[in-house]
Amino acid sequence: MGAAREAVNAAGRIAPKGPPGRSASNDTPGRSTPIESPGRILSNHPLARIDSIDVLRGLAVLFMLEVHLGFWWARLAPESDPLVIAGTILGGTAAPLFLVLAGAGLAISKQRRPDGFLRRTAVRGALLLIAGIVFTLMMAPVYGPWGWGVLQCIGVSLLLAAPLMLKYGKGPVFHGPGPGHRVLIGLGLFIAAPLFRHAFGIPDFLWSDDMSAVPTFWDYLNRMMLSGFFPLLPWLGFVLIGTAAGEWLCEGSPRYRDIVPISLSLTLTGIVAAANGMPMNFFPPSVAFTLAVSGVVLLAMTLAARWHVPGTRVLAPLGRLSLTLFVAHHIIGYLGVRAAGGLNSLELLPDLVAVLGTWVICALVAWAWSKAGYRYSLEWLLSRAEGPTAERINNTRGNSGLKSPEE
Repeated sequence: MGAAREAVNAAGRIAPKGPPGRSASNDTPGRSTPIESPGRILSNHPLARIDSIDVLRGLAVLFMLEVHLGFWWARLAPESDPLVIAGTILGGTAAPLFLVLAGAGLAISKQRRPDGFLRRTAVRGALLLIAGIVFTLMMAPVYGPWGWGVLQCIGVSLLLAAPLMLKYGKGPVFHGPGPGHRVLIGLGLFIAAPLFRHAFGIPDFLWSDDMSAVPTFWDYLNRMMLSGFFPLLPWLGFVLIGTAAGEWLCEGSPRYRDIVPISLSLTLTGIVAAANGMPMNFFPPSVAFTLAVSGVVLLAMTLAARWHVPGTRVLAPLGRLSLTLFVAHHIIGYLGVRAAGGLNSLELLPDLVAVLGTWVICALVAWAWSKAGYRYSLEWLLSRAEGPTAERINNTRGNSGLKSPEE
């Protein structure tokens, strides 16, 4: 037990940084530390960006395009069709991935630049909240003029998560104040959400019209907290879990042994709950769904950080443009196609071909944009609005092939 406790305590200490190409434990040239390896989170550059985060965010972009465009363009989507089932499962992981990665990025931002962390987070959260309000006004045909969408959810979640990160900082997984407590709070939100919905008479399944209708200010608060497209209960829980995972992964390989059992336990609990009759709903998220998908996302983050899969870095530019592509695919893929009379016009197979073609186009655009440093993208504008530190971070490259900075 003493050795195990020492191993856990050692996981909370970051190895000292050394000059490029040198081990942190000795001065032998050319020997890389685990921290410098491409599969790990930290590099010897204090502001190095993390490829695995961008790759997973790029994967979430593909899933988002698939579920949105596939639904908007298909003439019919029978629930029993294998293509529809597969698309629903993959598409259902996009939003959880985005929110968990937003939390992980917040943790990495605090790790990289602790000075001014709350100020930077406040600016970013407020900007995302305002952008979300403007976006839903623009996309009123989909979300209603005052719907509560994912950008508002992420913005407010960042504002709420940052103080909790200072209160529950580093520590062993579930012993003493530490990121493990934020996981427990997140899981508590997953469980509390359906209880509050039941108390307020909100059904277990919501249609788009239910979530977009906001006739009164009370209804707006209701959508924000419980019954919108992405209410804080339970979606804030994904961001809190992401902040913990980001901190653990920053600490390197000792934490992988902690995260994998947690992720597998969450996934199996969700699957068992669904097998015993609990609904696996997305609107609103059921307990079975939130537990299962949070486990899957945590496992994906751990594997992506631990092992580099050849060919996956092609997704990183997509991840760097996730906000831009989120807005653009709504404008082009919904409003543009709607104006041309093309909504709900394709059979399933042509619909699939059109979605795959959109993947290729977006990947090529993202790759070309990366050559220009992503200038004038929404991400670029957001980083400039946050101040010179964020802009400098977002244009920094690490020494080990890891891309720039603040996630």
